Amino acid sequence: MIREVVRVSGRVQAVGFRDRVLDIAESYQVAGTVRNLRAGDVLEIDVEGEPAEVERFVADVLAHPPTFARIEAVERTHSAPRNLKRFTRGATG
Repeated sequence: MIREVVRVSGRVQAVGFRDRVLDIAESYQVAGTVRNLRAGDVLEIDVEGEPAEVERFVADVLAHPPTFARIEAVERTHSAPRNLKRFTRGATG
């Protein structure tokens, strides 16, 4: 099991991106959270699961953003898994 924190910046808030991530997560065996960061232009996806499943999930999210979103940069970092059981919307950070 791995955990990856993906920060997506650009036009990613107020365009339905969190809902899109939650919908996509239902198709994968992953757990984690998605939240907006107070910076105003950053969406954080904190995801964990089997390495191949996490990679497919992240690739799907980045390939299918909401219509009005505009991804300008993506930062991916690894972290220690938290053994979460489901994927939820996190509090704005």
